[in-house]
Amino acid sequence: MSIKNKWFSLLVLLLIWSGSVTANDYPYWRLQDFFEHHPKQEALMAAMAARVSAPMAAQAVDTAALEAIRVVKVYPGEQASGYWRSSVAAFRGRMDELGIPYQLEVHFSGPTESQFERQLAQLSEVLASDPDYLIYTLSSSTHVAVVERILAAGRPRVILQNITTPLRRWDGMQPMMYVGFDHIHGSHMLAEQMDVDRDSGYVALLPHRGYLSEVRGESFIEAIRQSRGITPLAVYHTDLDFQRGYRATLDALQRYPQLGMIYACSTDIALGAVRALREQGRLDEVVVNGWGGGDEELDALARGELSLTVMRINDDAGVAIAEAIALDALGRSEEVPLVFAGEMVLMEQGMSSEQRQQARLRAFRYSAANASGDAPQ
Repeated sequence: MSIKNKWFSLLVLLLIWSGSVTANDYPYWRLQDFFEHHPKQEALMAAMAARVSAPMAAQAVDTAALEAIRVVKVYPGEQASGYWRSSVAAFRGRMDELGIPYQLEVHFSGPTESQFERQLAQLSEVLASDPDYLIYTLSSSTHVAVVERILAAGRPRVILQNITTPLRRWDGMQPMMYVGFDHIHGSHMLAEQMDVDRDSGYVALLPHRGYLSEVRGESFIEAIRQSRGITPLAVYHTDLDFQRGYRATLDALQRYPQLGMIYACSTDIALGAVRALREQGRLDEVVVNGWGGGDEELDALARGELSLTVMRINDDAGVAIAEAIALDALGRSEEVPLVFAGEMVLMEQGMSSEQRQQARLRAFRYSAANASGDAPQ
């Protein structure tokens, strides 16, 4: 059996096996708890944040003698949110500045659970080619099972994106880095700002059950419950899907005609909710948020369709990955933090066009000028 077929067979078995794994089987470190138990890591992340925020790469080491490293990204980038594609462009821009010779291969799939077999096929192909670095994500128990086996194999070096909460059970066998934006912190920022009326209530539109649903969805629900004693009228699991977000909103409007607020956990879900509200003539009556603050959400804010969003300083993630790989390739892996969490800011409907544009320029400082995040078809 070829190496490629062996990897594919193993990953298919993992897909079947992991169906019985629940979120409770892989508890993770919340970021502040992690720093309390690993205080040196907080200083490492602060140092990385300084590198990332620098307008240009500050690499004084001669990299001419380095062989080209092979980097593979397997991303759920086929969605309305431009986060993943912008991250690719930011990575390229920073790597070019650093002068590290590299080859980049990118594979995109959809974000829904139905797309996971496609991800498995992509993974089997790239693992068989033996890359130096794999950039992947971790939003479900199936991802956990797959990544765990790759970590156990010891190669390639793994960077997990869109997660900043290390898994406790991997202590002693952690990936090279977790990188992204603290979902819990972002959801708490929204919870503090969104005004939930007790009489009209709210519904929550969450992704499929798993990590992302917990840290973006359950954390918001718990924050509202603790601060205001209000629980959602209903919780819908919409699988990060525009159409499901749209249908869930139509259902909620029918069931709860007094509905005053919708909490959406992603760009695609939020835009689906906006479409339903627009069709029902309820955009002016129901508050709905975005999550991420990409171009699609900022445009919706400008049109008055979204009330607010938490905006990631998007390119921080791609820049951090480039800086970490450069340090590792130069034999300075001890400077790479286990976790890097980028900055987030709150964006609201009433902001001026100048304020929105300044935020755009800051968040997409590489990707706006280097929009080359396309994946092979």
